[in-house]
Amino acid sequence: MRLGWWWLLVIPIAAFGLLELAGDWVFGVRTIPPPLPADIPPTEAREQAREAFSVGVGTGEAADPELVAALLAIGHAAKDGHASEVADTFDHNRLYDEVTRSDLFAQSGLHLEPAAGPRRLRAALWDTAHQTATGFACDRVEVRKVVRLSAPGEFLVYARHRTGPRSTLYRWWMLHTSTGWKVFDVEDVRIGLRLSRQAARQFIRGAEGDEPEKLVAGLQALPVAADRLAEGKLEAADTALALARAARLPREAFVLRCVLEGTLAVLRSRSTEALEWADRAEAVAPGWPAIDYLRACAHAVAGNWAEAAFHAGRYIDQTGPDAAACRILGTALRELNRPAEAAAAFAQGLQDDPTRDDLKAALRDLRQP
Repeated sequence: MRLGWWWLLVIPIAAFGLLELAGDWVFGVRTIPPPLPADIPPTEAREQAREAFSVGVGTGEAADPELVAALLAIGHAAKDGHASEVADTFDHNRLYDEVTRSDLFAQSGLHLEPAAGPRRLRAALWDTAHQTATGFACDRVEVRKVVRLSAPGEFLVYARHRTGPRSTLYRWWMLHTSTGWKVFDVEDVRIGLRLSRQAARQFIRGAEGDEPEKLVAGLQALPVAADRLAEGKLEAADTALALARAARLPREAFVLRCVLEGTLAVLRSRSTEALEWADRAEAVAPGWPAIDYLRACAHAVAGNWAEAAFHAGRYIDQTGPDAAACRILGTALRELNRPAEAAAAFAQGLQDDPTRDDLKAALRDLRQP
């Protein structure tokens, strides 16, 4: 049975909104007595990271206007439903190179298919784009950082895509050619799901002993669970996750399951359980930003403000200003009796999303005598 590709783009978008929900829920529902203040001053590295992100482009290359236009064209094409245009922005040969370099492909024992492989990828991308290209839809794009890669003409681009009050931070692997810019990989930074690593599973059969139907059901259950959690239907989310628990998921999908399980635990006020899920995710995907965000939410639920501040700050170091994470950081610093730093965090969150009334109120309260 051929695995569908539609879930490659659905999963990151669903989980993004879910994580933000968990972070906001922490402060919208619960009030927890703070522990004793802890002395954890911001490190010089954190201040440097904030400075780099605050100017719009980080310490790498300057943003080429044609690059910004290329990313914006993807967002507009997705928003207008021009799925074929989204799929055609990818360099299928380079994407196939990235797929075959992944551990999943290497462990499969499959042989390279220089001609047929890229063609299969192109067909799959077209199929996926026509079903889920709206995941990239946006009104505007803010390039945060551009880093030149070792291969000629290749760059790693951090860009925040905004649609109304919502935004998503992506990492784009871009190739600059004589005819313009092409994409050869993309990753949702908050979740850590990278397209080439997901696509590698398209070339591999289900794990030994696993029925393909069970694997497909497990993959399909993840966005369903995310939707149920976003609706506040915790029991329905738990039921959906049962299908994912019964399948041997690919590594990246297992990490997403850990994030969903951890978010479910946060929404049930089970901070210890949420942290255990974060540890499981860290064991197979160390350094993914989503893990720090989940830990920040879990520690905030428990009132462990020093730990919440640490992980929220580390998440911001990796992604740049993020309204939901800045809310966690500012609240934690306020509870640690560090009002000046809390105010800076709330203000930083408003730079990311000026519409957040909760951040405005928190900043106003701190500034009142």
